[in-house]
Amino acid sequence: MFAVRGIAVSLSIFVLVYSALSVSVCGVWRKVWGWACARQHPQRECADLLFTLRMLPLVIAVGVTLILAVPSFLELEPRAVSEPLGGMPLVLSVCGMGMMFAGIWNAAAALTRASRVIARWSREASVVGSTAVGSNGSVSVRRSLGSVPPLTTAGIVRPTVWLSAAAEFVLTERELRSALRHEIAHVRRRDNLRKLMLRVVAFPGMAALECAWRETTEMAADDAAVSSVSEALDLAA
Repeated sequence: MFAVRGIAVSLSIFVLVYSALSVSVCGVWRKVWGWACARQHPQRECADLLFTLRMLPLVIAVGVTLILAVPSFLELEPRAVSEPLGGMPLVLSVCGMGMMFAGIWNAAAALTRASRVIARWSREASVVGSTAVGSNGSVSVRRSLGSVPPLTTAGIVRPTVWLSAAAEFVLTERELRSALRHEIAHVRRRDNLRKLMLRVVAFPGMAALECAWRETTEMAADDAAVSSVSEALDLAA
């Protein structure tokens, strides 16, 4: 019973802190983002700021729960007590477990769908080559038949850049290099992992913030892919 009470109290505190901070973030993120844009910060920093704001409720809620709530409960709560658990902690703990299971389910469903799509692309794919992502390794570039996907990066642990035969035919060599640099920028920033993390922390009202982050991270990848006006024109084409 002591363990059940501890789990219920810990989950209740987590839900309260996480929900309160998430509502606060929903209310202030546009002002923070507008301030960053007004200061003309690089798109990379704006994307990092939005992602930090999105993950901040989870980080703080976990920290408060593990650093304050759990040790306090273990230190102050008597091991043997006849006091009933109470309805509110029970409801909040059920909500906390529901949030965790929903996040895990969303992430698992996204990974399953991605695996099926990649398996379909891989049936008649061929390796084009590899592109360096730094001093620690490279990313494989694979060509798929048809027009899907035009050009995208899939995978988290071992990311791969997928290029369609149609896109390779349409793009010039310079345009293709610029587009590949754009995808490599996503790999360096681990944007696929960040997208998966957003699946785990799904919360009502956060869709606009997540959409703004996706748009900003695309612009950040554009900035990382070009270093001159001509390269910017190639990427835009």
